[in-house]
Amino acid sequence: TMKKFLFMLVALLTISASTMSISAQVSNSFATFAAGDYAGTYNGDLTKVYMNTDKDPVSGVTSTVRENTSGTINIHIDAFQIGSMPGTITIDANNIAVNADGTFAQTCRRAVTLRILGIPTSYNAYVEGSIVNGELTYTITVNSEYSGALFTAIVTFKGNK
Repeated sequence: TMKKFLFMLVALLTISASTMSISAQVSNSFATFAAGDYAGTYNGDLTKVYMNTDKDPVSGVTSTVRENTSGTINIHIDAFQIGSMPGTITIDANNIAVNADGTFAQTCRRAVTLRILGIPTSYNAYVEGSIVNGELTYTITVNSEYSGALFTAIVTFKGNK
């Protein structure tokens, strides 16, 4: 119905009217890994999808990891839709420092791009996860406030190389 569509549109756009207030402590124990240890394509699923309420998981998702010369990684997921949302979401979490044990946790600038009616809007997000033995698991969290109401979007990816 039109009312449901407008509610969903307003809920998704609430992020754009907010300021991000996420802070993270990043470990100084950066990983030293051989080229190719983390880079590659990971096939898996969005095991958790939350947009102010739990949504159905999304199967058959591909996440790509690229290694940077600085010793950080970039994580990417091509544009995808959740349910009947009137737009797409793309993940581009860049310059993530990986700890020696394969874990990572930090805020990434412009990590989530929401495209509605062809108009892209990017948001900062907290990215936390690990790459261990060819398995990539991470959770991306966007927190925002709109008209005094907290809006939270969380997506968890789990996949294997």
